[in-house]
Amino acid sequence: MSTISDRLTHAQQEFNAVISTIPFDEDAVDTAPSLHGLPVAFKDIVDIAGVPTTCGSNVDMGPVPTESAPVAQRLMDAGAIPVAKANLQEFSYGILGDASAYGRVINPRDPEVCGGGSSSGSAALVACGALNLTVGSDSAGSVRVPAASQGVLGFKPTTGTIPLDGVFPFAPSFDCIGFFANSIELIEHALLATVDEEPVPAENVSAIDVSALKNQGKRFSGLLSALQDSTFTAVEDLDYSQLESTIAATAKLYAPMRLKEAYDVHQPYLDQRDKYQDVILECVLGGQDITQTDYDAAAQQVQELRTKALTLVDASPIFLTPTLDAGPIKWDAITAENTAESAASLRRWTEPFNALGWPAITIPLRTTETKGVGDAVQVIGKPGQDPTVLRVAREIQALL
Repeated sequence: MSTISDRLTHAQQEFNAVISTIPFDEDAVDTAPSLHGLPVAFKDIVDIAGVPTTCGSNVDMGPVPTESAPVAQRLMDAGAIPVAKANLQEFSYGILGDASAYGRVINPRDPEVCGGGSSSGSAALVACGALNLTVGSDSAGSVRVPAASQGVLGFKPTTGTIPLDGVFPFAPSFDCIGFFANSIELIEHALLATVDEEPVPAENVSAIDVSALKNQGKRFSGLLSALQDSTFTAVEDLDYSQLESTIAATAKLYAPMRLKEAYDVHQPYLDQRDKYQDVILECVLGGQDITQTDYDAAAQQVQELRTKALTLVDASPIFLTPTLDAGPIKWDAITAENTAESAASLRRWTEPFNALGWPAITIPLRTTETKGVGDAVQVIGKPGQDPTVLRVAREIQALL
């Protein structure tokens, strides 16, 4: 059996998934399905003491961190072993994963398929089998989109449950730590080890809403058929037109907030603008004309929408949606003319739940093959229902 170091080398050489490796003791690695002795990689916006944080950029990010981010330290306190920093979209700015100072991550499941962003390297390390758990961040789908695009599990918890200290921000109002894994059990372990407060225990769920899947025609017929033989009752209580209007509203409000917050984050670094990737600098500068008045108005409406949206799922608090609007996208289908449209398609079903702050996990519908990318389904719950979302996801995964 290859060592973890061998696997990381392979992941770097074949898939460009690693920016740097962290010295560790191979003898301390444990293969048990727990955090003790588990090798873990971190998206390279997460500080690890003694290791440079590059953010996937040539921009000088200042001194090497002397302390690890709480999310990293808590995983280490639980026995996890940091082994690598993963490649990413520069400064987490972009859902396609097409711009990094270290080059594009290659999708291990299918090099012709866009691997998604911005946590593309963290996803690839799980997809290629190098590691069983990695850490990313999710501000508009940056965990769930690469997970769906590369055929692995990707979980975004309720906004604010895991501290973001020591993690370079993208848009602080929407940023979340997230996890990639090959088992929901490991995600559960990681969540419990890193949250500020112990979450409410998982509830027993008898009904899950499939309205959004039914609206996709035959696309999810296999999953819907499997649910008929499960312990769940598949219901259609959700008002789909209201869901659509909520998605549209979140997109409208998310944009000015994200643009201004990202611009504000980058102002201290813009004297190094020649070191940015061109497309990322253009995105950053796109926020300089958003006024504080416009930002404050959007922020107020987001708070109102978060309250209103809770009524969407009163009858069935757990519901399923596609993860990607039209499934994975091949690189050759993304052109200069349709780049914005392609990006919007990838994040259409993920971004709303960053704006709302709800927990969500994406599950690949092709779980046995090691090559090729299939579709993916997203399991979503109300804020604070993270363990319940994971419990339902575990049962759904067992049906596939």
